[in-house]
Amino acid sequence: MDKLEELSSRIFPSDASKGKIGSIQYNVWLAQLFGVPVVGLKAESTRLRIALGIYGLLMTLVVTFFYTGFEVYDMILCWPNLDSLTQNICLSLTHIAGVFKVINIIYRLDEVAFVVRRIEYAAKTYVISKSQLVAFYRGEFENKIPLTIYASLVGFTGVLGLIYLFYNPIGVAGQIFPYRVKLPEWMPFGIQLAYMGMSVLVFALQIVAIDYLNVTMINQIRFQLKILNLAFEELKLDCVNAKEQEEVNKRLHTIVEHHCLLHDLRNDVEDIFRLPVLLQFFTSLIIFAMTGFQAIVKVENSNGAALIYCYCGCIFCELFVYCWFGNEVSEQSKTLAASGYGSHWYAFDQRFKKSLLIFMCNSQTPFVFTAGGFMSLSLPSFTGILSKSYTVIALLRQVYSR
Repeated sequence: MDKLEELSSRIFPSDASKGKIGSIQYNVWLAQLFGVPVVGLKAESTRLRIALGIYGLLMTLVVTFFYTGFEVYDMILCWPNLDSLTQNICLSLTHIAGVFKVINIIYRLDEVAFVVRRIEYAAKTYVISKSQLVAFYRGEFENKIPLTIYASLVGFTGVLGLIYLFYNPIGVAGQIFPYRVKLPEWMPFGIQLAYMGMSVLVFALQIVAIDYLNVTMINQIRFQLKILNLAFEELKLDCVNAKEQEEVNKRLHTIVEHHCLLHDLRNDVEDIFRLPVLLQFFTSLIIFAMTGFQAIVKVENSNGAALIYCYCGCIFCELFVYCWFGNEVSEQSKTLAASGYGSHWYAFDQRFKKSLLIFMCNSQTPFVFTAGGFMSLSLPSFTGILSKSYTVIALLRQVYSR
């Protein structure tokens, strides 16, 4: 694990002293590579920004908007057939949610850039001690590895779909999951195959990049909270003189300032991504049910079962990373009051004690990320969605068996 962490630190390296956040640069690079027009989140020349903007807008129109429109059209055509409809819905709902995420990230790009700048400021300003540096670089590692695993799983599923498509083009293209789509008849069949295969793969990786940009910001807040907890270790002094007392008061002021910054960051990230996450949770419930139903049907029909299982795994990971890191932020924020009380507050003056008491009262409210304010990003929410999905699967199975 240590060797893997060392290797990851060399790819998009981070530097706390300069406010350089490698995990965000890695995430932005992945988004730009697959055509999400996010510019200004890292150092770029004017020409590069223009080129990335044009490339991103073209990819967004051709892959994101047009292909999703063709899928929705096919959904309307196959409405009377339960099997065909569920196959279409499995991917179409993901793509509809993806279109909303792309529009949201483009529309609020300035706000996203402002959040990134403040995350960089927090790293440069508040990561001071050796233990805080260790926590910072460990957090960066924990950001990069899940993104790599998540993107690899989605990429593998997309490539598997391409192989399946070109192995049996007549029976797959426009007929079964994941290529239930109605393309224009004037388009040559070979072009249709290439357009289907590449659109599904590229769009899937676009969604990964946008989802994980949100998750990266959530996890940045999580390990910044850990760094905030570690700051109280410097306040454990047996005795202090007047000069040291003044220094301790300054440290506490810095801690309070850091906590306020993280609180504002949580509010900004929640505001930017709350509607896309709400849509993601709503569609995930339906998608889990539809893919579970299709898995049952394909076991009986064995046609495309591997793709269904891989797709289930991708949706599982997509929802799980939201809930896991959201839950971790909440748990980490709950330890702030205990860390403050664990300092040697009894050895310091009244000014310190009053300031610490106010901080502890403010930190009683945990940092909670939500899906549009309706559901918290937590492990109980994740298990709740799985439970409800199983109920819908049982209902669909009964209807299909008739």
